[in-house]
Amino acid sequence: MGEKLVDELVETLSQMEREVERMFRDVWMKLSAETPLRLGAWEPPADVVDRGEELVVYVDVPGFSKEDIKVKVTEDCIEIFAKKSEEKVIEGSYLLKQRFRESLYKKVDLPFKVRPEQAKARLENGVLEIRIPKSGLTKEIQVSIE
Repeated sequence: MGEKLVDELVETLSQMEREVERMFRDVWMKLSAETPLRLGAWEPPADVVDRGEELVVYVDVPGFSKEDIKVKVTEDCIEIFAKKSEEKVIEGSYLLKQRFRESLYKKVDLPFKVRPEQAKARLENGVLEIRIPKSGLTKEIQVSIE
């Protein structure tokens, strides 16, 4: 009974930690959504959806082509880099210019371990969709007491 209580406590604390991290990320996103990052890259909004056997990550990348985008996936993280080689020239003088993004960077810490070698990505209507199967593996070992 004591082990179950400890397990429940650990799980509750883990959930609280994830919620606090999510809250800080949400606040940071609101503060940084319209401002460039230190390196001049924009950080786009993203959604992470748990679909049972896989995680699906959606990232807004308007104006970028698939050739502009690089996706790196590890067991617990996704990094997205995008850089345009040149801006489309529009005739006339700009009075306001807010839409062009030369580069972007997004790092998404995943809530589960995934299988990066099976990740698939596609780009449609300015939204990058990344599908990654969950690994299903939990690292738990039995430790002998000496």
